[in-house]
This record gives sequence, C-alpha cells and structure tokens, in this order.
Amino acid sequence: MMLSPRARLGIALGFLLALVSPRVAAAHGGGPGLDYDPCARYAGLDDYVHFSAYQPQFNRFAEYCGSLPRGGKTLLVFDLVGPELVSAPIAVAIVAEGGASRLAIPPKRYPAGVIDIETELDPGHYDAFLTIGEAPTVYHVNFDLAVGAWWYPLIAPLVVASIILLVAVGYCVYQARLLAGEMRSCISPGSASIKSGG
Repeated sequence: MMLSPRARLGIALGFLLALVSPRVAAAHGGGPGLDYDPCARYAGLDDYVHFSAYQPQFNRFAEYCGSLPRGGKTLLVFDLVGPELVSAPIAVAIVAEGGASRLAIPPKRYPAGVIDIETELDPGHYDAFLTIGEAPTVYHVNFDLAVGAWWYPLIAPLVVASIILLVAVGYCVYQARLLAGEMRSCISPGSASIKSGG
C-alpha cells in the first residue's frame, strides 16, 4: 500500500518529535541501562547509588541531577541499590568548590536504602562524596552538582526552538519534493521531443 506524501510527512514528523521531545527520564538520565544514566554510580560489582536533588519551594515536580536552577533549600536523595549497600556504613560529605566543607555526616547504616539530606546550597559547584563500607572493602562515590547554573533556564526554550526548527526544515523539504514532482509531471515526454525537434 502506497502512502500519500502528506501521510509520509506526518509519520516522519511524529517520529522526529518523539525523538526530540523532552521527557523526565531523558532529562533525568533514564535510558536503556545504568551506563546511560548520569545520575548513577557503581559502588561495587552489582550495586550502585542513584542521586536526585529536589527544590520543592521552586518546583514541586522537578527532579534534578547534575545541575540545579538556583540556590536555596535543597533535598539531596541517594538511593542505595543493592543488598551490600543497605548493610554497609556510609559517610556523606558535601564539599564546595575550593574544598570548603558544607556538610559532613559520619558513617552510619541506612537499612531503608535511602539517604535524604536537606541542606541550604548557595550558587556554585559542589561535590557530593559517599564513602561506603569498612576496610578492606571501601567504595568511594562522587557526584558533581552545579547550583544556579546560568544556562539552566535556556534548556526549555532551546528544546522548543529545536523542535520548531526541525518541523520547519521537514516541511520545507516536503514542499520542495512536492514541487519537484509537480514539475516532472508537467513536462511530458511528448512535449520534450517537440521542443528538441523544433
């Protein structure tokens, strides 16, 4: 069954929009595996830590990972995925750029598998360090966090502008092909031979 050019354009645009549409999982890191998730770090062979940050006073629904739009009260959540992590003592340190300590929690166990910390973060760059376990088996996990990143408000407008640009380019390509097809149908083999003979 042959699809009309308009149907083909609709399918192509739908596929294109599906590829570029922003989704929480994509912004958050989601994807087909741990290697594609920038919010997760291995802590051992099969265990890993997943990091999320929230600022409910600014946006109740947004979940952040590597960058927060502004400074202020922030909830940092570390999900411990794996049986060894739940039973291991874990120390947490939040360190500002330049080495100044913002927060230090001594080692303790988190049997629920979740570490949640509420803290006040000024704009700047931070490292969240987790020291997991006791000697001789100790894992160090590090997450970078940029607070008040200047480019963060530009993400949504840039995504929308990119979608509009891609739709416009697709429409122009469609119109150009349609016009080329009409021009071919206007020039018949008979008229071409008359012109060449005259």
